[in-house]
Amino acid sequence: MRVQKRWAVVAGGLALVLVSGCGDLLGLFNGEFLSALGMGSSVASLPGDAPTLYVGIQNGTDKVIEAQLSYRTKDTGVETITTVVEPGQTTAQALGCPIDELTLGSVTDAKGVGARVRLGDGTAADPFIEVEPFGVILKNQVNYSCGDGVTFVVNRSSATRSGYLITAFFQRAGGGG
Repeated sequence: MRVQKRWAVVAGGLALVLVSGCGDLLGLFNGEFLSALGMGSSVASLPGDAPTLYVGIQNGTDKVIEAQLSYRTKDTGVETITTVVEPGQTTAQALGCPIDELTLGSVTDAKGVGARVRLGDGTAADPFIEVEPFGVILKNQVNYSCGDGVTFVVNRSSATRSGYLITAFFQRAGGGG
């Protein structure tokens, strides 16, 4: 009976989040919250103590973007994830550690394009603007560590030829920024 009540509370909380439009599920289901429900402290949270790296791509524009996330591991080599992000939205991946290198673009070429802004209605057939490269290959234990969060953001900018700029924000596992 107690377990059913706990799951009812969790399900009710999830329904409330979904209905209210709040999207920060990671903040809702952290270890402290689940411990308060009596579900133990074995739950890992992101960013935090999980053996993963949280990587987000945020679209700060009013156009659809296509972004290419590239990372390197010792086991699998170079991996690439291409994702489409709607205006004002964020997508995220939890990448299993260790992630040796990471960038929006290509870890084999720091000058590689990391994002394209689609013009028109956002379909693959639309013309696009290539955003200047992020230009930095982020490194494990230098720029981030396992359990941290890295969010790449594409915003409008008058400082670049394309009119868009890629930046990165870091959230440290220990809560420091």
